[in-house]
Amino acid sequence: MAQLEPGIGNENGPLGKSRHVVRSPRGAGLICRGWGQEAALRMMMNSLDPEVAEQPRDLIACGATGKVLRNWESYQATVEALKALRNDETLLIEAGGPAGVFETQESAARVIITNTISEGRWPTPEKLDQLEQQGIPTPGGPDPGSWTYVGTQQTLPVAFEVFCVIGRNHFGNDLAGKLIVSGGMGAAGGALPLAAGMAGAAFLGIDVDGERIRRRIRAGYCDYCVNTLDEALRILKNAVRQKHAISVGLVGNCAEVIPELASRGVLPDILTDQTAAHDLLNGYIPSGLGAEDAHALRREDPEDYRSRSRDSLSRHFEGMLTLQKLGSIVFEFGNNLCAAAERCGVTGAVSAFPEAVETYLQHLLSAGLVPVRWVALSGEPGDMRRFEDMALELFPDEPSLSRWIRLAGKHFRFQGLPARVCWMDEETRIQMAERLNRSVADGLVKAPFVVAFEHVESNLQPAPWPQRDEAEGKRDSAGDWPIMEAPLGAASGTSWASLKCGSSYSQATMALVADGTPYAANSLQRVLRSNYALDFIRLATPRYKDGFSSSWQ
Repeated sequence: MAQLEPGIGNENGPLGKSRHVVRSPRGAGLICRGWGQEAALRMMMNSLDPEVAEQPRDLIACGATGKVLRNWESYQATVEALKALRNDETLLIEAGGPAGVFETQESAARVIITNTISEGRWPTPEKLDQLEQQGIPTPGGPDPGSWTYVGTQQTLPVAFEVFCVIGRNHFGNDLAGKLIVSGGMGAAGGALPLAAGMAGAAFLGIDVDGERIRRRIRAGYCDYCVNTLDEALRILKNAVRQKHAISVGLVGNCAEVIPELASRGVLPDILTDQTAAHDLLNGYIPSGLGAEDAHALRREDPEDYRSRSRDSLSRHFEGMLTLQKLGSIVFEFGNNLCAAAERCGVTGAVSAFPEAVETYLQHLLSAGLVPVRWVALSGEPGDMRRFEDMALELFPDEPSLSRWIRLAGKHFRFQGLPARVCWMDEETRIQMAERLNRSVADGLVKAPFVVAFEHVESNLQPAPWPQRDEAEGKRDSAGDWPIMEAPLGAASGTSWASLKCGSSYSQATMALVADGTPYAANSLQRVLRSNYALDFIRLATPRYKDGFSSSWQ
């Protein structure tokens, strides 16, 4: 199949004429000298595909500052380096830009990516602003700098599982006729309306930026966009009464809408938040400002902007507290909302709501399950359908996985390269990778697949837990486990490895290529087993042993 030449293109498309447009090559042909380099190139470009990235023109895949690379010069240099990279060389990416090419060996990782922030404590907002002005990728959200980001669906299986656990624990395993409310419909929050619908609930999402809501509608994640709370409640009251899984995005500000829900006596069954509460300048939008006005004020008077954000976040959080007292199940969903509210002056906020991962997902994590991303480099939806058929055939006795694959195939369409994200344990992911590699060798799929995963703790924390510890006055320190996992993965034969860390957070991402070769078969097994073994050791340490599942024995 003919290949698209990678690089920056000018298209008359959704981004407009003469703007940067990046789309990953498809098919079985190679632009690079090997599939390790080719896969890294395609996945990096896929992270910037307009269907995947939130602000592709600015190289931002997710969040307000989640950059894939530092700038367009770094992008072009990286593309050229990957195209020229030999099978015994390794490209080093440092702080969002290519640092150099080194002679290594064929079994070494083709790319090693590091994005680190050297600060004595969790970086201050001022430090993050400084880094952003320099174009250096900063922490928060899934790591687009790892070149494995697959869009809003990356959060989907996590949100779905959280809602299902709440349904089992509080609503007799049935969310039909229940209402879930959340602020924020960006890259992560945009997955919640579809996750709620897949779990059977009605959903109200609130976002100041109407374009974010419309983006979710175009992608099939949300049903309606409205401009008034009255209109939203009219739709949702009917949906709740008829037990229909309808989702509505409301253009509004949480600092106004959440307290209004409380004053009207509208009680969500489940309430959470996915606004950028951890970033009061570049992410969170204060009351009284639209998206464009907020952008202007950030530039003109950042201190005034932060002051307004602090006031709005306080009112937003206090509204959530009121709804919690009235009976809503409220939890924090990885954005450090509680710690941010405490710093904004809401006394006791840091411990007001339980955290989603700690509260609802430990049964999966302690059993060794992690979300694994599977990406078809051919770009052919048929290859992903074959992956799904293989999974259903291989694991008939895993009802949760089978249910998820069927729901995913029914409810959401592909964006960029076809991808699926599934919760899997050690044996499941190893068997799936082995079967997939054989299928590539036998020509049952048209091109190799990428298998990607992160360290369990960092994988599910869009903003690290230690920030909450900081608000409580505890000592924060970096987790060593992802720092160990990145070199371990590279030594075991991963295709590329990414390490993103600071003094109070760390995140390692491994990406492997199932290209049908015997070497790939061995590497897949080694890396997946070493990841599982490292988690085993971690959970056996005194800090984690209380969550040590009997399934690890």
